[in-house]
Amino acid sequence: MPPARLVRYDFLDPRPASQAAPHPIHRAVNIPLSELPRRTNELPPKSEIVRVAAEPELARSTVSWLASNGRRAERVESFDYAPAPEGEIGRLWEPTAFLAEAVPQLAPGTALDLACGTGRDSVYLASCGWRVTAADVLPDALVRGRQLAERCAAAIAPICWLQCDLECDLPDFDHGFDLIIIFRYLNRDLLRRLVAWLNPGGSVLCEAFTTLHRDRHGKPARLDRVLRAGELPTLLPGLKQQHYSEAWRGSLHTARFWGQRAASAP
Repeated sequence: MPPARLVRYDFLDPRPASQAAPHPIHRAVNIPLSELPRRTNELPPKSEIVRVAAEPELARSTVSWLASNGRRAERVESFDYAPAPEGEIGRLWEPTAFLAEAVPQLAPGTALDLACGTGRDSVYLASCGWRVTAADVLPDALVRGRQLAERCAAAIAPICWLQCDLECDLPDFDHGFDLIIIFRYLNRDLLRRLVAWLNPGGSVLCEAFTTLHRDRHGKPARLDRVLRAGELPTLLPGLKQQHYSEAWRGSLHTARFWGQRAASAP
């Protein structure tokens, strides 16, 4: 039997699992209201409206909770009950857009997700056939990442989770990687080391905030966590540039770089 597939669904079902499992709502992901505070990483991007499918009182309570936590949400007036198609696992969350654009152009191999946070990008890569190592300093983020991976286990390859401080405690890998990703975390010394961790022909995808973003929003708080105009490619020497851009992407101003290490000689 082929592995399951992760499929983007439309609705949030906030019923208790004991109610949702025997009577699933069509194209809805079940995240019980009581579990939402620790499963916000499984919600759609903040730019999207969360569409809540449930009976009126529970739906109103869920919409209210989401609104109080900075999310736009609305109750769905009409929905159907139907099991998910065989081999599908629904998700509401999205991977980083830059990653989703690049991955279809790459053959799966070994991947390293640095500053992985709560694991959405790692799980996405694993669902695309990559063998992923995910590293972050925060143990609670890694717990949430592992739990997300467990919920998607039928659709993904196993992920290796590492807790390490990328500021001072870099891991010692016994193999190289075909892809390294590092998003929304800027560590110049770390970036300069990534080429040595790449296999021949491997790629680095990096996206970080710029000074323009900090000027508008006051974040990141530390000036050394934002990029100057045109700086990012200089931090990844030795890579052939496949893509570079600096732009407003919604309310965020970021620089994106995709570089590739030269392949070995025949």
